[in-house]
Amino acid sequence: MKRKFLKITLFVIVLLHPMNLVAAETEPYIAGLRLHQGESNVLLYAQLVTELGEEMREALRGGVPVTFSYRIHLTRSGTLLGEKIVRRREIIHHLEFDPVKQQYLFSGEGYGTELVQKTTRDEDEALAWLTNVRDWPLYPLERLEQNVRYRVRVMATLRSVELPSVLGYLFFFTTIFNQETPWVQLDFTF
Repeated sequence: MKRKFLKITLFVIVLLHPMNLVAAETEPYIAGLRLHQGESNVLLYAQLVTELGEEMREALRGGVPVTFSYRIHLTRSGTLLGEKIVRRREIIHHLEFDPVKQQYLFSGEGYGTELVQKTTRDEDEALAWLTNVRDWPLYPLERLEQNVRYRVRVMATLRSVELPSVLGYLFFFTTIFNQETPWVQLDFTF
């Protein structure tokens, strides 16, 4: 019985290993981190650069949802202990394909009180929504202090293929496609 369980476990581990489904050529990273002034907020733009190979695109078209979460930290200098955290947020982008309607369904959480939802039939447009954070309200302008150095840090986690919780207890991994980018930072003074 133990031997059969071990064989099944090893088979599933080999079958579901990330290299068998998604072979990324390069590590993902955040590029183009920029800030600009909006009407009432500092707005953030960041682009996730990752190679979504044909295997990943086929898995997406086959109904495998993809979730990218972006962690954003805003700190300020000038305290005795170094930096003080001003704001810490997470933005979640989720993309899945509806084979019946032949369209991509995008949802974005962390954009205030509303859930951002979009649909498109264009795969490249859907992937652009997934990999870009555009005009995200980082912090209200009225709350920024003048002549104080601020630092914004951004990183992303890429996830897909969540296994059922029962299998999650049996195996040491819970996702097939799970990668993190290194932190990227930008300093600014208001």
